[in-house]
Amino acid sequence: MEDTTNTTNNKFMVTGLFKDKESAECAYNALGERGYDKDSTDVMMSDETRDRYYSGAAADDTELGSKALEGTGAGAAIGGTLGAIIAGIAAIGTSVLLPGFGLVVAGPLAAALVGAGAGGLAGGLVGALIGAGIPEEHAAEYESGIKSGGIVIRATPRTAEDAAFIESRFKSCGGERVYSNASGQQMRTASGAGTTGTTERRDSNQGEISIPIIEEELQVGKRAVETGGVRVETSITERPVEETVTLREENVVVDRRPVDRAVTDADLSAVKEGDLTVTERAEQAVVGKQARVVEEVVIGKETSERTETVQDNVRRTEVDVEELSGDQMKNRSNSAG
Repeated sequence: MEDTTNTTNNKFMVTGLFKDKESAECAYNALGERGYDKDSTDVMMSDETRDRYYSGAAADDTELGSKALEGTGAGAAIGGTLGAIIAGIAAIGTSVLLPGFGLVVAGPLAAALVGAGAGGLAGGLVGALIGAGIPEEHAAEYESGIKSGGIVIRATPRTAEDAAFIESRFKSCGGERVYSNASGQQMRTASGAGTTGTTERRDSNQGEISIPIIEEELQVGKRAVETGGVRVETSITERPVEETVTLREENVVVDRRPVDRAVTDADLSAVKEGDLTVTERAEQAVVGKQARVVEEVVIGKETSERTETVQDNVRRTEVDVEELSGDQMKNRSNSAG
């Protein structure tokens, strides 16, 4: 039987995980705007997610909803005999349910999985994703995302330019774990690798191979942050004070003294009618206030410097070169074939 796990090795592929209906719809519609119809797009989700987002009349509201339910009403599923599976392809259209995995697959991948039969799904959900051409390390992440209610969309761009556009739109729509093999495909094409197979190993016959050694450098900058400060508030207070002052006061004293002497001319001139007024005076305390500056509060800043050691981890690409014997090379070639 033909191995269906190799259907995308000579094609561009972009995949992404979308955690909700809105982000998945955004990505799916972006593919349509770029000219990619449902026959060139795969959608994978759990049966539970399909029922939650695309059940009943809600499925008719969007293109993605229609795709998720397309053909599933016939009840076709993978897991029967080969004859029954092949016969069911015409009935199910482009959507298939994988019982036991709870996985709904819509798109060209559905027919490929149906053709592989139950044996092609021996690896479980991860095996089904790897069968779609998704690398194993990404397949495990997508499996977890699908089980958590996410939707995986896989597109097969016609050109590297389309692949870059779709990858960018997947990310802008909120896609997670977005994977594209466009750069790898271009590298294989440039080196003359046109054979099919799941192994991307190249030997010395394919020309010079350049492996970039990437090393991170620690870059330490500075930024100003607020670490504290002072708040100055002024208020008016009162306190009682007292001063002692000496005041003078006049009092009129009338003293009658007995006299026995002869009348003088001065006495006669003083004898006449009238009145005499004698005024008494006294000092009173007068209070005034005068404001004086007695102290100043000066607020300023002083700058000091300190040295701080910043620690972090940086990564570097390490390349291990292993010498292979002729027998080992022969075994690798046989396993790759």
